[in-house]
Amino acid sequence: MRQLVIAERVCLIGHIVSKAFGLVGMLLVIPNAEIIFNLSQVGETAMQLSMAGGGVVDIILGTIAVSIYAYRTLGLGTWLAFMLPAVLISLGSELLGTSTGFPFGDYSYLSGLGYKIAGLVPFTIPLSWFYVGL
Repeated sequence: MRQLVIAERVCLIGHIVSKAFGLVGMLLVIPNAEIIFNLSQVGETAMQLSMAGGGVVDIILGTIAVSIYAYRTLGLGTWLAFMLPAVLISLGSELLGTSTGFPFGDYSYLSGLGYKIAGLVPFTIPLSWFYVGL
């Protein structure tokens, strides 16, 4: 059990750090794009990595942290009884929305959130609905 708590905390800390990194990017870098021209090689590499996979890492770490927490506190059955419907209902809603525009209006996802299910919804979106919902 101790190893699960350690893994949960490592994932939660990673999730929080990735959220903070993204927030700094939105609040500092986007409004002041000239910062990008003055980045060191390390800064450029960090920026490229965060743009390429930061959202995926953030959501996966959050999902793992919440999943371990739910497993530890609620048990396997209750965790799965919430996770499976949450993922399937959100995936169905997102697929319906991105393919028909109902009920959210016309929208689509860019490629920054990972592999798209049916070419429409990044696999990370249903995961995020699960962990935010729980």
